[in-house]
Amino acid sequence: MYGYVRPLIPELKVGEYERYRAVYCGLCRSMGRVTGQASRITLSYDMTFFAAVRMILEGTVPRFVPMRCPAHPLNRRLTAEDNPSLRTAAALSAVLCREKNRDDRRDERGLPMLKAALRTPLTARMERRAVKSGLLPEGIGSELAECLERLCDAERARCPSADETAGLFGDALALVFSAGLTGEAAEEARILGDGAGRFVYLCDAADDLPDDARRGRYNPLLAGWGDLALSEGKLSPMVRDSLGAAVPLTLEKMGEAADRLDPAHPLTPVVRNIVYLGLPAMLRRVLSGEGPGRGRTGKEGPGSL
Repeated sequence: MYGYVRPLIPELKVGEYERYRAVYCGLCRSMGRVTGQASRITLSYDMTFFAAVRMILEGTVPRFVPMRCPAHPLNRRLTAEDNPSLRTAAALSAVLCREKNRDDRRDERGLPMLKAALRTPLTARMERRAVKSGLLPEGIGSELAECLERLCDAERARCPSADETAGLFGDALALVFSAGLTGEAAEEARILGDGAGRFVYLCDAADDLPDDARRGRYNPLLAGWGDLALSEGKLSPMVRDSLGAAVPLTLEKMGEAADRLDPAHPLTPVVRNIVYLGLPAMLRRVLSGEGPGRGRTGKEGPGSL
């Protein structure tokens, strides 16, 4: 995935950080069980946020137990034990990775397209295992594909509105976050998923803008601002100010949803830290040209924390 949705770790209490890392490790293990060991290389901070939100909304309080893994063979680390919420998150992660890879194969050129082609057998196998697991809500694959196809159509038409294209990606993540939920839980999940999708899309657009301009690739900021988007090879002050004013409106809606989460759940402080502190900190990094610190793909791989 992208790697933009992270907590601000210095502001987490020790116990909160341990629980966040335990969810990261627990999701990694669940992915190995549900979609195959190789799928664990697609683990991301973004999907860890998704897994934490799912557990809160489904009322799943994970059991944290010390375990060893190949990435940390000498020291046992707290890990969230496998549970239905983590397994569902693992299955939905596989579907999202499959659709993202299809999009990369269609839109990229050169080495990035070759990498996407090489990933195709893995992502296809992940999706097949996710479907066979019986954990996916009916029709989620086709619905997600339709959402991303609308986004692809807008990008092919070189849509000049970053807000419109970000909204389409927000629709896709809102669908993933709320899949299988009902009532208030589904509504809160949609708000958090939509906000995360918009945030990720805009950060990725800002992060990739100089490279996209050099390579002649579509970028909504470049399509909308033209020559004014860049200044000395970096984001222009006008684009930085525009994103700096627009993105917090999305984060405000996410914050309202985060405030409604069960305060007694052990993962709620972690999710609130991500929304209120982690995302604004990441936005500042992106606007200053630092990016997420993981390159274009934002893939962390298991054991990074």
